[in-house]
Amino acid sequence: MKAAAGWPIGITAMLGASVAANLVMMRIANNDPSFSVEPNYYKKAVFYDSTMAQSHRNLDLGWGVQAFADSIAPGKPTRLRVVLRDAQALPLIGAAVDATVLFNARANDLSTAALTDEGAGVYTAMLPINTPGEWEVRVSARRDTSHFTSSTRISAVRAAGTGR
Repeated sequence: MKAAAGWPIGITAMLGASVAANLVMMRIANNDPSFSVEPNYYKKAVFYDSTMAQSHRNLDLGWGVQAFADSIAPGKPTRLRVVLRDAQALPLIGAAVDATVLFNARANDLSTAALTDEGAGVYTAMLPINTPGEWEVRVSARRDTSHFTSSTRISAVRAAGTGR
């Protein structure tokens, strides 16, 4: 083999290694559970005016949301409780309520559920809230022709005696 033939082989090997390294890095980046992209972000951007209009409707309604999670136990779903109040701070009864929860450190992992009306403005669902820490709870409530949205945060803690 001639010495001049080594250069094309070396360049080809370097380019091949570069492509392989890029493919590995793309796979790692796409499988990272802590990386997230807001669902339908482009649609939300296009309809930004309707998002702002919903914010104004939320203020006009004057409804309030409080969210709570029971202590978490390994391998079991956790009960999420959402308390809704109307503008007079009275329990908001008879609403259709949906919630989406996401762990802040793993924001690409969303869980959504329709909540059950427990009475007195309390709505509940069992969700896979299984990691201690900060969780975001996005609530959507409808009653009659009114639609209310809110985003709040809760802190999930382990049940006593379940480990670290």
